[in-house]
Amino acid sequence: MARSPRSRRAPAYQRRLILFIDFLGFKEVVASTENDPDALARLVSAMDDIGRLGEASIFRSQRVTQFSDSVVMSYQVTEPSGVFWMMNAIALTIISLAERGFLLRGAVTVGDLHHTSRHVVGPAMVRAYEMESREARYPRVIIDPAVIQLARRRRNEDHTPDDEEGYVRSFMAEDADGRLFIDYISWNAVVAVAGADDLGYPEYLATLSRLLRDGLGHEDPRVAEKYLWLYPRYLAVLDLFGGLPGDAPYRVDNPENCDFIENLPRMTRLANAAQRRLDAFNAARERRSVIVRPWSCCQVDGASR
Repeated sequence: MARSPRSRRAPAYQRRLILFIDFLGFKEVVASTENDPDALARLVSAMDDIGRLGEASIFRSQRVTQFSDSVVMSYQVTEPSGVFWMMNAIALTIISLAERGFLLRGAVTVGDLHHTSRHVVGPAMVRAYEMESREARYPRVIIDPAVIQLARRRRNEDHTPDDEEGYVRSFMAEDADGRLFIDYISWNAVVAVAGADDLGYPEYLATLSRLLRDGLGHEDPRVAEKYLWLYPRYLAVLDLFGGLPGDAPYRVDNPENCDFIENLPRMTRLANAAQRRLDAFNAARERRSVIVRPWSCCQVDGASR
C-alpha cells in the first residue's frame, strides 16, 4: 500500500558543499559527432568519466546528479576534509578530460541544498549555476571564498586550520580577477599535487596546445576569448621549462621532457590575431550599446524647442 502524503518525510534543506560543472562549448562538441562515430564514442566516454566524479568518495552524504553534460556533486558540510577530497576529485577529473581534448567550466560553493537521488534544488544550486554561467566564463572551475573557510572549520583532526587551507589551496591558483580556480595547467598542480604521471605531462601539454590552436583560430571572437584566457598559462609553462639552466636537477634527470616542452608551438601570431578580432568585436559591441535619442539634442532645460 502506498504511504499517505502525511506519512512521508517532508523535504528539508541541508547545508552542503556543492560543485556544478559542465563541458565548455558542448553544442559544438555535439555537432562534431554527427558524422563521426569515433567522436561520439569519445564524447560518451568523457561523459561517463565526468559522471563518475567522486565515485570512490568515502562520504555517505555524497550525492551526484548528472544531466547531459552537467554534473552536480555535493557533501554535507559536516564531512571532515570534505573540501580537500572534493578539490582532489575535481582536479583529477579536469585533467583526465583535458587529456582527452575536453575542457570544463564550473563552480564550487556552500549553501542550502536539497539533494537526493531524484532531486537537486535550493539556493546553493542557484548560486553554483550563476557562478558557472556568469562568473567562470572561461575554461576554469572557480571557488567561492566561503569554501576555504569551510575547509578551515571542517578539517582533518590531525591538521591545523592553516594546514588544511594549505592542502586545499595547493589545487588552486588565483586569477587576474581575484577568483580562485582549479589549476590544471602548471606542472606543480598537475604532477606534484594531483599526481599525474610526469612522463605523460609533455603530451598532456601537447593536447592543450592543439586545443589552443583550434580555439584561438575560431571565427567567433567570443569562443577565441576563452582560449585567450588559457594561452598565457600555457606560455608560462613553456617559459618555466625553457628557463631551466642546464645543471638544474629536473633538466638533468628529465632532458627529454624539457626538450619536448620547450619545442611546443608558442602560437604568437595566432594569439595576436585572435586578440585583434576580439578587440574589434568588443569595440563594435560598445558602439551598438550607445543609445542615441534623436530628440535629446532639441531639449533645453527639459522643454522641447
